[in-house]
Amino acid sequence: MPTADYADAADGFATAEPAAGSITIDRSVVTRDPQTPPGTHVVSVLADRLGTDAGAGILRVPSHLPHDAAVRLQQAGYELSSTTALTAARAIKTDSERDCLRAVQRAAVHGMERAHELLAEATTDGGTVRVGGDPLSARQLEREIAATLAGVGVTPETVRVRAGDVDATEPLPADAGITIHLGPCGPHGYNGHLTRTLVVNSDGGWDRRAFIAANAGQQAALRHCEPDGSVTTVAAEASAELTAYGFPPLAGSKESDAVDTNGDDAVSDMVDAPDTAGGTATVHGVGLAPSEAPSPADDGLMGTGSVIAVETCVVDPEHGQIRLGTLVAVTADGGERLIDAPVSLTPTVDES
Repeated sequence: MPTADYADAADGFATAEPAAGSITIDRSVVTRDPQTPPGTHVVSVLADRLGTDAGAGILRVPSHLPHDAAVRLQQAGYELSSTTALTAARAIKTDSERDCLRAVQRAAVHGMERAHELLAEATTDGGTVRVGGDPLSARQLEREIAATLAGVGVTPETVRVRAGDVDATEPLPADAGITIHLGPCGPHGYNGHLTRTLVVNSDGGWDRRAFIAANAGQQAALRHCEPDGSVTTVAAEASAELTAYGFPPLAGSKESDAVDTNGDDAVSDMVDAPDTAGGTATVHGVGLAPSEAPSPADDGLMGTGSVIAVETCVVDPEHGQIRLGTLVAVTADGGERLIDAPVSLTPTVDES
């Protein structure tokens, strides 16, 4: 990936002008030494910016502010008051923020292409996947993808490969779904989100039906991504589409409860070892955090400029899982994929 893709996005982010009549928010990003506790760093930044006014007054903070940071701020002399302003601000992305998200999502596509390449050239022996004659494990595939992501300038924050109940160090199965979830973080601090499931030696049975259903769920979600709509409604429509294809909601699961706002692995955790068959869909915002507004944890309302992750998943105790996920931008005309990425059940290599 050309480095210019990231430079252009970062430059646009830094020079974007606020819309007329809007509240100007300082969106600059301040880095810190990894060894410095976040709370201590925040106190230091406030001291630099507030000067003689530091250590007094009321700070408006999000309700999910880490306890350690809250304690350090209070010890520094600040009074804390909860506000939803940050959540509301994160629900809508500026043009430059969407450029940043496109850049990191493009990197995620490069990582997924590497997975396709390895699995497309793989051979099978005894029901397992081999590359160059050697068994290929989920852990090895994760390392290959992570190296590709790092090579195009992003941090491989989340690279997760799973195949049913097969241990990550054991050879991948040739005839079962291999689910790959990528959540890289770009140099500008924004997160990507891309999920695919590949089967090296598919028999065209359950996995093909599940793949068609999961893809149809994605299409249904896309049709309902519109300004003033709700992420809960989008998830429900995707789930209804899965049901129409013969995969009703997983027992005990609710789309509105399936997202952990502190990360985006809730779905994968939920379906790693399913004891019932069915489908599920989750929808939430993505930006400076892997999961942020709009989400079921807040009012879930989308607006023009929102960027959301849409996940659809079909699981079965006997067959494993088929899972698809991507980023969608909400525009005045509806939803559109932030970056077009190949969607196929069989590993393929782009010859172009």
